[in-house]
Amino acid sequence: MPGLGNVQITPQLVQAVRDAVDVVAVASEHTRLRKAGRRYQGLCPLHKEKTPSFSVDPVQGLFYCFGCGQGGDAIKLHMLLAGDDFPAAIESLATRYGIPLPARAERRRSGRPERDVEGALQAAAEFFAVQLDRDPLPRRYLEKRKIPRDLASRFGVGYAPDSWHALQQDLERRVALADLEAAGLVGRNERGDLYDRFRHRLVFPIHNASGRLVGFGGRTLGDDKAKYLNTAETESFHKGTLLYGLHHAKRAVRESGRAYLVEGYFDVLGTVASGVEGAVAGMGTALTPEQARLLARYAEEVVVGYDGDRAGETAHLRALPLLLAEGLGVRRARFPAGHDPDSLRLAEGEEAVRSAFDKAPDAVTLELERLVPAGAAREPRLQAKAARDATELLRPIPDAILRFGYARLAADRLRVPPEMLARRLEGQGDRPGGPRAGTAAPNPSPPAARLVRTLEEEVLRRLLSGGPDEPLPPPGEMPPAEVFFDADCRNIYRAFRALYGEGEGSPPGARAVLAALGSEGRAIDRMAQVLLEGEFNPGQPGLGESLDKLERRWRRQRLRELATEIGEAQRLGDGARLENLLREKTSLSRAHHTGSTRRTI
Repeated sequence: MPGLGNVQITPQLVQAVRDAVDVVAVASEHTRLRKAGRRYQGLCPLHKEKTPSFSVDPVQGLFYCFGCGQGGDAIKLHMLLAGDDFPAAIESLATRYGIPLPARAERRRSGRPERDVEGALQAAAEFFAVQLDRDPLPRRYLEKRKIPRDLASRFGVGYAPDSWHALQQDLERRVALADLEAAGLVGRNERGDLYDRFRHRLVFPIHNASGRLVGFGGRTLGDDKAKYLNTAETESFHKGTLLYGLHHAKRAVRESGRAYLVEGYFDVLGTVASGVEGAVAGMGTALTPEQARLLARYAEEVVVGYDGDRAGETAHLRALPLLLAEGLGVRRARFPAGHDPDSLRLAEGEEAVRSAFDKAPDAVTLELERLVPAGAAREPRLQAKAARDATELLRPIPDAILRFGYARLAADRLRVPPEMLARRLEGQGDRPGGPRAGTAAPNPSPPAARLVRTLEEEVLRRLLSGGPDEPLPPPGEMPPAEVFFDADCRNIYRAFRALYGEGEGSPPGARAVLAALGSEGRAIDRMAQVLLEGEFNPGQPGLGESLDKLERRWRRQRLRELATEIGEAQRLGDGARLENLLREKTSLSRAHHTGSTRRTI
């Protein structure tokens, strides 16, 4: 299995994580669950919904959503919610639940040893925090900015001393210099000598959505021309895919459905200091599609709190179509010219910041008022231009009804029939600017819950959750895995059958099968679907009869295949193969015509 950092992801580690992690606890961090029988139900944390369709089974360790069709175990749920890949999810959950991580032998990639980037970042974070405690200068600066000490501690704010080698010298006994370099914490000058990248700066740790430390941002406390500086780009630190403060904000964002998008580190701290939770910021660059997509995983609405100057307004207008394209509602907080959330807090107090966010008007309506000025309808050319601009503004909105609602507002200002703007928008499909030929449409509608279950799925459900009223035949009389034509169902059944044969006649439970499947993601997801979708087919025949049906179906198909293979063997004159095929055909034909030898159960 692939590893991450200095950890070897083994089957044993995967199973230890799966045993330790409570799927209800993982889900409860992102949605409110209520007990319903042995299961828990709530609003799905993976998509926006008003009626609960999310089901969690703590006994089987699985979840399933009837609305979006997502299902799986606690590891899969963490991956979907945190954005981690499988190795990162295993390492993150293992660390969280106190499971020892087996150090792996150093691997070589392209002839060079892998570096412990995460270890270097953690050591640097501790170093920066200690330096903040030791040096009064950065503490006075934070006091001047009225950043409470507990808030700075909550966000892990630290200080990089005014030295070219302080970080290296402090960490050299426990962190390799090559690791510091790989983590983007040190650089090289023209002579090739190493130097600390952060010097005389307040340092802000930057985490990904799951809380993994991936880099730092630094704000100069001197006269450095670069006011802000980030960690050098690494495999895990890409500015365009990260949002500062998201791992702190995501719980509040999920609960309220609203995120506050601001421009900088101090804007995040100032917003939170004003009593507004859920603030995030970009990384010193324009908002990217990846960041907008990340926000949409947690929020339904975004309040943009960019600076109240021309640059802030330009940044807002660039971000608006990206946010709208992700189906987010957008509001624009209005700050006095030259102010941002933090400077407004310092100048006029926390209430002024809260009020600006609370009273933020709808951004689309606001922009329509700008694009379609009063009197535009009196000048045909101005009217036509305004109509084009309004159409371009509304084009990214995926919801056709919402798009039409805004189009109607624009049409009223333009004094044209709403249908005229609607036709322009609908000319490119229900999602304007829709997919070109050969591309997939973004944000497909979630699959509807199925009303029927295949026979294979029904058999698996009864095998995995059967009780005393569903006795099984002896292991030796269970049909082969080949009777399941669906590959995922076949893999689940194969694991069940193997465990049943090893268990001295005792059928394995769902958790044992889950363990046997290891990291077979598709099969695990299918198990969740099969077990948690519910008993849709109450009129199904008994388990023994259902197994017989699957086996008879398989025999019929295999006999057809054998007829073709026998003809091929005869044509090639392959006597040995022909004899084996005829023997198999005779055995299958006899079983098929006499019926199963399995006892009625």
